[in-house]
Amino acid sequence: MKAVLVSAAAAATLLVATTPASATGLKTVYGWAKISGDSHLILTPHKASLGEIGESGLLGWSLDKKTGKPIRIAYTEGLDYRQVNKKCGNRAAGYPHDSATKKAYGKTKCDPIHLWQRLKKGRMAVRVVFDDTKRPMAVRVWELNLP
Repeated sequence: MKAVLVSAAAAATLLVATTPASATGLKTVYGWAKISGDSHLILTPHKASLGEIGESGLLGWSLDKKTGKPIRIAYTEGLDYRQVNKKCGNRAAGYPHDSATKKAYGKTKCDPIHLWQRLKKGRMAVRVVFDDTKRPMAVRVWELNLP
């Protein structure tokens, strides 16, 4: 009897662990973001491709043609915001002021107020993971390292 209970518990754990990401309702979009009020951004989706910047060996993103209608996305205090510049709230300034991951995403962890400050200065290239419900809410915003 104990073996059956353990097997059932293991099977239930396996089912929970193998739930596809699409079932969570989260959506990832690359594009240009601009400010829209105090706690919203407007994201215009674009096709993104990762490539080498010249012959430097460094990676950078290029945003090509538009792929959809603009999306208005809210963000709150729980947002995971990463930017390229080492000083939160500033635009990318080039080496040695910038830090990016191996996939050319922003590495510096900043607060949502810094996203607002950065968007106030102009649009920026981002990767946004958001909850795709009636009122889209951003979970993660990462600035892209551009060539």
